[in-house]
Amino acid sequence: MKSVLMAIMGLGMFFLTEPANGAEKPSHGGRLVFGIRSDISSLNPFLRTSSTNYYVRGLAYEALLDFDKTGKLVPSLAQSWSVSPDGKSYTFKLRTGVRFHNGKELNAEDVKWSADYALDPKNAASGFTILKHLQAVNVKDSLTVEFVLKQPMGAFLNLLATVRAFPVIPKESLPEGTARVLSPPPGTGPFIFKEHKPAREMVFARNKNYWQKGLPYLDELVLKTVVEDQVRFISVRSGDLDMIERTPYAAIRKLLAGGSPDLKTTEVKYAGYRRLLFNVADPPFNNLKLRQAVLYALDKRKYIEGAFWGFGQPVDQVFPQESPWRVKLAEIKTDPAKARALLKEAGIGPDVEVELSGLKSEEEELQVIQQQLVGAGFKAKVLVLERGARGSRESRGDFMMVLSGSDIPNDPEEEYPSEFGCAEEEVKAKNRTENTSGYCNPEVDRLLAEASKTMDHKKRYEVFARVTRILHEEIPGIPLVFVPRFFTYQNKVRGFETDFDGRFNMTTAGFSRVWIAR
Repeated sequence: MKSVLMAIMGLGMFFLTEPANGAEKPSHGGRLVFGIRSDISSLNPFLRTSSTNYYVRGLAYEALLDFDKTGKLVPSLAQSWSVSPDGKSYTFKLRTGVRFHNGKELNAEDVKWSADYALDPKNAASGFTILKHLQAVNVKDSLTVEFVLKQPMGAFLNLLATVRAFPVIPKESLPEGTARVLSPPPGTGPFIFKEHKPAREMVFARNKNYWQKGLPYLDELVLKTVVEDQVRFISVRSGDLDMIERTPYAAIRKLLAGGSPDLKTTEVKYAGYRRLLFNVADPPFNNLKLRQAVLYALDKRKYIEGAFWGFGQPVDQVFPQESPWRVKLAEIKTDPAKARALLKEAGIGPDVEVELSGLKSEEEELQVIQQQLVGAGFKAKVLVLERGARGSRESRGDFMMVLSGSDIPNDPEEEYPSEFGCAEEEVKAKNRTENTSGYCNPEVDRLLAEASKTMDHKKRYEVFARVTRILHEEIPGIPLVFVPRFFTYQNKVRGFETDFDGRFNMTTAGFSRVWIAR
C-alpha cells in the first residue's frame, strides 16, 4: 500500500524490522537464497504486472517514479517533474549517468519507446489500460520527456510510479507483438537477470553500475521457487534458504512466541488481499442471483480461522479502514438459508455443479470455501491448477469462479478501469489480462471516465464511491479478507525493510539494501 496509508504510521506498526545496530556497517558481497511461493509467469516485463511478477521485476526494472516504504511518491529514474497549468502536460527530467544492464546510457528516447510499447494494443501490455488517457510522449531533449494527456488526470503521477504502467527498457530491446521472449530485456535496477530455470529458480547478479552508488550490497540473489509453505519454512529454519516469503501461519504462532530465536520475522499487515472472482460474462455466473447466493454462503471469519490460523480481517472492498477511498457499504451477513433461496430463484438445481479454481498453494483456502458452499446447498467442486494453466484459463474466460489475490491500490484509478472497465479490448476478444471477470457496465465506465478527469479529491471520491457501491451490488467478485504476510530470515540477513505491500525492492528499501553479516 502506498501514500494513501501514510497516516497509518501514526496509528500502529505495520511492519517490523530488526533493531538498528549502530556498531554494524553494511558490507558488500555474499549470496542470498530467497524462497518464494511461485515463479514469474513471463520474462516479458510488460505483461501481467501484478503479484509475483510485479515484485520480482522490481529487482531489475524501474519506472520514472516510485513509492518509498512509507508510501510517499519519490523520484526514481526521473529526478524531477513539472505539470502544466491545465493539468494535461507532465514534463520529466531524467537522471544523468543512469545505465542499463547492457551498458547503454538511459535517455528520453528509451522512455518514449517504453511508454509507446505499453500503449500499442498488439503488445498486450498491462499498462495499456492504465495509460489509456495518454495522447502522446514527446522527447524534448536527451534527458527531458513530456507526457501529454487527452484530459487532466488527478491520479497520473501515481499511475506512473512503479513498473505497472511500464518499465523503462532500452529502445527496441523487446520484440513487438509477441508475448514470449527467451530472455528479459535489460533494465536499470539494482540486480541484473542472470538465469531462469522455470518453476525452479531465478538468479540475479549485482548491478555494479547501479545509479545509487554503493548499492546493492549482495553479489548474487537467488529466488528459489518452493511451492509448499511448510517446506519453505523448514528450509529457512535448517539454513537451506536464507529467507522466505509467506511464512506459514502455524509457524508464525511459534515464532511470535519466541520459538525460534535464530530467525527474525517481518510482518506486512495488508500484503494479502484475498477475493473470489466470477466469470460474469458467461453462464452460470452471468446470473446475479447465483453470485448473491455465493455471497450469502460465505462466512469470512471462519474462512480466516480455517485457512489463516486466525490472522486477518474480513473485508467488503479493496480499501481498508484507514484508506481515504473507503466507502461505507451495506453489511451482508452470512445466511445459508438465504443462499439456498437464491439458488432456487436462479433456477439452479441440485444437478448443476459450480467449479472453484485456484492454485495448489491455495488448497486450504479452496477447501474452506468449498465446504461453505456445499453447506449452503451448492454442488461445488474444486479445480487445482498450475499457475500457467490458471493464467491461460483466466485469459480465455474459461472458468466459473477463481480464488485471486491483489494489491491494495493507492488510488482507485489504478484498479477500477483495468479490472472492471468495458474498454479493455481483450475482454471482448476473450483475451483478458486485467479484467479477469469480464465485467462490463456502461454506467460504471461513464463514472470512471468522469472521475479520471476530475482533479478535486472530494469530487473524485464521490464518483468512485458510486462505482464501489455498484460493484458491491453487482458482485463481479467478492472481497474476502486482508491477511498479513510474514517474511522470515536468518539472523545473518540484515537491512531488510519493505512497504505496506511487501514489495521485494523499491527505490528506498528492499533487497538493494540487504547485506549478509560476516
